[in-house]
Amino acid sequence: MRLSLLSALALSTSALAQPAGLPEFEVERLEFNPSGAGSLVLGTGQLLPGERFRFALIGHYENRPLTPSVADVNGENGFREVPLITHRTTAHLLAAYGLGGNLEVGLQVPVILSNEQGNLANTPFGTPEGGLKLGTPLATFNIGVLSQSETIPVDLAAGVSMGLPLGSDQALARESGLRAIPRIMVGRESEGFRTGFELGAALRPRVTIGAGESSEAYNTLRLGTSVATVGEGVRYEGNLLLNIPFGTESLSAEALAGVRSPMSSDVEVFAMGGMGFGGTLGTPDFRVILGAAYGGMPARCVAGGKHSPAQCPDLDDDGDNVKNRDDSCPTEGGKVDTKGCPLADSDKDGVEDAADKCPQVAGTASSQGCPDKDGDGVQDAEDKCPAAAGPAANQGCPDKDGDGIEDSADRCPAEAGPAERQGCPTKDADNDGVLDEQDSCPSEAGLPELKGCPAKDADNDTLADHLDNCPNEAGPVDNQGCPAKQKQLVAIRQDRIEIKEAVYFDSGKATIQARSNALLDQMAKLLNEHPEIVSVLIEGHTDNSGAADFNRTLSKQRADTVRDYLVKKGVATERLETQGFGPDRPVQPNTTPAGRTANRRVDFITRYANAEPAAATPEQQPQLP
Repeated sequence: MRLSLLSALALSTSALAQPAGLPEFEVERLEFNPSGAGSLVLGTGQLLPGERFRFALIGHYENRPLTPSVADVNGENGFREVPLITHRTTAHLLAAYGLGGNLEVGLQVPVILSNEQGNLANTPFGTPEGGLKLGTPLATFNIGVLSQSETIPVDLAAGVSMGLPLGSDQALARESGLRAIPRIMVGRESEGFRTGFELGAALRPRVTIGAGESSEAYNTLRLGTSVATVGEGVRYEGNLLLNIPFGTESLSAEALAGVRSPMSSDVEVFAMGGMGFGGTLGTPDFRVILGAAYGGMPARCVAGGKHSPAQCPDLDDDGDNVKNRDDSCPTEGGKVDTKGCPLADSDKDGVEDAADKCPQVAGTASSQGCPDKDGDGVQDAEDKCPAAAGPAANQGCPDKDGDGIEDSADRCPAEAGPAERQGCPTKDADNDGVLDEQDSCPSEAGLPELKGCPAKDADNDTLADHLDNCPNEAGPVDNQGCPAKQKQLVAIRQDRIEIKEAVYFDSGKATIQARSNALLDQMAKLLNEHPEIVSVLIEGHTDNSGAADFNRTLSKQRADTVRDYLVKKGVATERLETQGFGPDRPVQPNTTPAGRTANRRVDFITRYANAEPAAATPEQQPQLP
């Protein structure tokens, strides 16, 4: 009698332990892969090697993982969804350890941080408790069957996860009976990807919550597939999980995508998220996962990867044909007969100091360790052209046309020519003294001042256009080709423009007197009608009366004033230059009044396209009062 009473009391206490109207039930359907090998949530046949371990801490959020249906007399379909758990946040502690290479054990402990529910009014359900609650711990055991190799195409493993009845029934985190997940896992790595497939069964007590087609939770066939990138940098993965019911519950699926990023050789952080499909109890609308892990799979032994030489003894990280396990200097290229250590090479150019003529400066083997930028076998220190390959007989400088002028200084490197023409041959097809490259009429003999073109006489007055002040009006030669009624005060000469009157200035000043306007107007008209005159140097000169420095300044100011006058009349500024010589270039002795008058002058020195400006010569000049 007393025993029966104690039993009844125990059953009553157990019944009060979970929310009213709900059986013992573990909401969580997702299981993590404790070893993290291949995928974060699925096994891919790959196990931790012997004595390797991994610890992970995961934060896990689920949206609406438990929304059963209840009868609703007011609803059109007779049922309505009840938001029994709308938000659930869980922390998962994971650990895995490899035993002997073919056995792996793991443990994952969920700690529920919060359970939030919706409006449960007018439902038969009680409220799940919030606060920190223990979920159902899972112990995992995996056995390796096959390992991928040159002769075996896949990794194959079998395992089982067992749910320990330690979770909180008040938080819907405990099964009323056995929970087990036996599985077979297959995976293969190829061309930068690892694919995996898991086939298992989720075995659990039959539980009914609510009403309708999705009210039952029972055994399901679990199918999962995974595709993940491999490597030592950031990795990505995608997973598809499918639950096929044995009972009356609905088919459900989840699609999850994740990213994993290493922080060091032993630490990684990761994130994952995805959506659930189907109304099965425990399938959320979506879930988000964030976590970090320490340890796990050993470093991938790929040349250039993020591993230490000791982690990959079969590699040759420094490429010196000595494997890491036998290399005394595994991070420095060396010689086989020195156990992989380099010989003395101070400048690191691959030429040993004993044979290096430039041991402190990196060079090439062909130049005995000395620098040779152009690779012509002539050391830079002895190479006159270190940036261009050339024969040693030419001190390393190229000379394609063999004219004795280096290509870098040869204007015509493919044609032999004299040094005075910078290696270009002399070509003057019409023999007019103007080279073809400067001749605007290379097939017709012409004049240098006309760029090698022949003179023309448009008005047929016997005076060539380039010397004719009025090239479009006939006139006598002695009036510079202009009609006699237009008296000409300027005349074009070979190297200057002659003026037949003086340019008058106020005494001691740079002010042009009005009586010189007619002359300067003709000068402007002439220059505007003769563009072949490229430029005019306007020179100001004085006699030796007074201070020489004052006279030089005054002569420059007068030349500038003449230039400004011509510019106002339309002559381009860039065609005019000025210079003041003061008393420095007399054309007559300053010992007589006539000589001093002749020395006070303005000269107009011309330059054509193919000619240099001519220097002033002591010949008859217009006078400057």
